[in-house]
Amino acid sequence: MKKTLLSLIVLLTACSTQIDKQVLGTWNVQSNFYKATYKIEKQGKKLIGKVLYYNDDTTVLHETKTDKDIFLHDLKYKNEVYVDAISGATNTVSEKLTIKVKHKDTLEVTSYINKKPLIENWTRKQ
Repeated sequence: MKKTLLSLIVLLTACSTQIDKQVLGTWNVQSNFYKATYKIEKQGKKLIGKVLYYNDDTTVLHETKTDKDIFLHDLKYKNEVYVDAISGATNTVSEKLTIKVKHKDTLEVTSYINKKPLIENWTRKQ
């Protein structure tokens, strides 16, 4: 019984780690509205997203190497997509951002502006 339980725990941990590896890395945003490069990485036990570069022709952001760079605080894998568990836990009228792995080098990211979905593709930076 103990061996079976231990095997199940090891298997679940390995699967979770493998799933997380799909989103880890540096991503270029393909958008008609702005240019950006984001990085998804592990920080302790959490998956976080950082802004490395952002430019929408009115605001330009560069990596500061501080917590100000973090815009995704605790990504969790749920129902075949990643959601930001921190922002999803707060009481807000806005929809959550979701990240779906389309391919090992492509993420489909859905955010909402005025309750309308904005779907972007993020491609892995080589």
